[in-house]
Amino acid sequence: MMKDTLSLDDVLNKISEDGLRITLPRKGILEILFESDEYLSADEIYSRVHKRYPGVGLATVYRTLILLAEIGVLTKFEFGEGKARYEIAESTTGENHHHVLVCTSCFKVIKYSDFTSDERDCMKRNEQHLEKTHGFSINRHVVQFYGVCRDCQRS
Repeated sequence: MMKDTLSLDDVLNKISEDGLRITLPRKGILEILFESDEYLSADEIYSRVHKRYPGVGLATVYRTLILLAEIGVLTKFEFGEGKARYEIAESTTGENHHHVLVCTSCFKVIKYSDFTSDERDCMKRNEQHLEKTHGFSINRHVVQFYGVCRDCQRS
């Protein structure tokens, strides 16, 4: 994860501001996501949380992930492998924004943020065009490119 997006304290404050309690399962799930450099599925999160907090069940993990995504502290991704994956949402300033490359063979996900100035300019023009054409105020976007990774190409 991009650790300098939102801090754990930022996320816990957001949960409180939304009138929700900070429960042990919620905090445990967030801890796992902040510690991980991967996009984790609900089952992977459950496995890690359950080791620390054996009383946390799989259904609680699923409900919590849905809730945290709904209030905007998690981002849910679907990479075509039949399960959702999660990461801590980016800061509202868009700092450390990244796009992803998804291998359709092994489902490896590569994050990249080393955008060229041409890429930044192109995306900004696209956003401005969409805002003007559709009267839509864009506050964030997700870009996912699908293809075959270097390792799978060699195989």
